[in-house]
Order: sequence, then C-alpha cells, then structure tokens
Amino acid sequence: MSNSRNIFLTSLLILSMTVFSACSASSPSEKAEKKEPENTSVEKEAPSEEDAAVNEGTVEAPADQEESSEEAEEENTDSEEPAAEEDQSSSEKEEVNLLLQELKPEKNMIKTFENKDFSLTETIVDHNDTHVQRVFKVGEMVTLQILKWDQDAIQVVYEESSPKDPKESKLSNFKPNKEMQPMADISRKGKGDTPQWEIISENETLEVPYDTFEHVVVVRNTVKAGNKETINTIYYAPGIGMVKEVYEDTGKNGKKIESVLKKVEEL
Repeated sequence: MSNSRNIFLTSLLILSMTVFSACSASSPSEKAEKKEPENTSVEKEAPSEEDAAVNEGTVEAPADQEESSEEAEEENTDSEEPAAEEDQSSSEKEEVNLLLQELKPEKNMIKTFENKDFSLTETIVDHNDTHVQRVFKVGEMVTLQILKWDQDAIQVVYEESSPKDPKESKLSNFKPNKEMQPMADISRKGKGDTPQWEIISENETLEVPYDTFEHVVVVRNTVKAGNKETINTIYYAPGIGMVKEVYEDTGKNGKKIESVLKKVEEL
C-alpha cells in the first residue's frame, strides 16, 4: 500500500510541474501581438518631411516662381541698356548741334577780307534765331543772301543780285526764292571730295590777320570736270561766321585764292 501512495505522489508532482511550465511559457505569436502596439506608437510620433521643413524654416519657393522672377529681372536689365544708349546718342547729337548753332554771327557787322586778287567784304545786315541776312561785295559785284541757320544746317534760301538797298533788313517779310542749298550740314561729314558741302573738321584752331579762333568748323566741296577739280573750303568760327575762304582750281592753268579775315566793324 505504501508503494501505491508513493506512485500517486510522484505522478501528482510531475503533473504540477507540467502545468506550471505551460502557464509561464509564451508563444511567439503572443510576443508579436504585444510588440505591435509599441511599433504603431513610434510611427505616429515620427514627424513627416513637410513638418520638418516647416519647423526648420527651409521651405523653398516653387521652381516656376523662381524662373519668373529671374526672367523679370533680365527684362528690366535689357530695357535699361537701350535707354542708356539712346540718352548717350541724344547727348552727342545735341553737342554737335550746339556747335553748329554757335557759328552764327552774334551781331550785325562788316567783315573785310584780305586776298591778292580782289577786295571782298561780307556785311551781316540782320540776324534772328533762325536766319541770317548778309551781303557779299566782290569788287563791284553785290549779292544779297538770306541763310536759314539752325541747329542742323546752314542753307541759302534767298538770293538777290544788285539789291536796291543792301542794308535794308528783309528777315521779317521775305519769301524763299531758291531751293535750299546747304552750306553746312551735320549729317554730311567726310573728306569734302563730293559736290555736296561736307564737314571735314569740327575743332580747328585758325590764325588770321584779325585774330586767332578756336573750335573752327571746316566745310568743303569738290566739283570734278574731266581732269579738272574746283575745290571750295570755308572756315566758320563761333559767334562770327565765315573767317576764311579758299578757292582752288587744279586745271592746267590752275590757281588758288585765299581770303582771310582782316577787319571787323560794327554795322
């Protein structure tokens, strides 16, 4: 009987140990189920890329917006450059115009020229903002001319031979009787080797018996006939007009005549 009791106690001990081991053990699936909530929590707490960019202040403008800004800046730069070039061009033209305008006689006067062949006088009878009336006397021949004298050109617009009263002003009431003949034109610059008057120099210093002049403008024209050339050169000084004239004939019996300013008297 004691043996039966010992066997019963031994069986009971083994059963108890088996139940204890089963309760304390955990299956792999249970462990996974316990860890899943922890992973989900971590994923929710991690900040997104957009939130990180906002927090760090590194949000960049869209690419299209940047390109539009760059194009606008380029357009502004391009529009400024032609304007600067235009202003510079206008400034240069104005300077030349003023130089030509300054050649106009400032007062009525009688100018006597010296040459070896004949006597020559130029009388400035009258002048205003746009015209100059003058009388040439070469020997016994008298010619009255009215010049349109503005910022762009000096042009003969009226001419009369042997006027009745050479000293009478006609500027307030005259009608042009000639097609405009340019004596100087700022748009015509060159060597003076054409029939048209061309500006060949704009800033000469010239000494004549009457005085020495600076900023002298020189114009010239050349008429060719076969092997012969007739060259006319006129020198204009600021505030007084013509101060020298040179006539040259290059033919077989050619000659050269220079008329230089010798005396100036007020009219």
